[in-house]
Amino acid sequence: PLWNANARGSFFGLGLHHKKEHLIRAVLEGVIYNLYTVLLALKELIGEPKKIQATGGFARSELWRQMMADIFHQDVYVPESFESSCLGAAILGLYSLGEIDTLHVVSEMVGADFHHEPNMESVEKYKDLTPIYIRLSRQLEEEYESIAAYQKKWV
Repeated sequence: PLWNANARGSFFGLGLHHKKEHLIRAVLEGVIYNLYTVLLALKELIGEPKKIQATGGFARSELWRQMMADIFHQDVYVPESFESSCLGAAILGLYSLGEIDTLHVVSEMVGADFHHEPNMESVEKYKDLTPIYIRLSRQLEEEYESIAAYQKKWV
């Protein structure tokens, strides 16, 4: 993941044929790609996840959910309650207090409303793009500092 508060968004590969909708989609893809880099870091620590559950505001968007399934190359499930952060915090609190023995009770409390399977054509496209995204993020590291300093001074 890009652990840099000075990181800025950028567009790469723009051509004259690109339109507003291409830019909007690129922003959405950038958000999901950043989540994917977090997943890659977690995989190094805990191994392959058994299930991807998406929650929060972005999980309301069918487009974002499908993008996540395609970029992650995994099924994505969305619980009935999009906003389940409070439930997660409460469950972790109960677990830390010893009131519940396992975190698996969450699955019993929250059913899945949506299920997205990866679209293999999209998976292949994103698989080709992933190393470019990661490489660019690393190569722009110094430039993030420069643009942040410029913006602090002039914007």
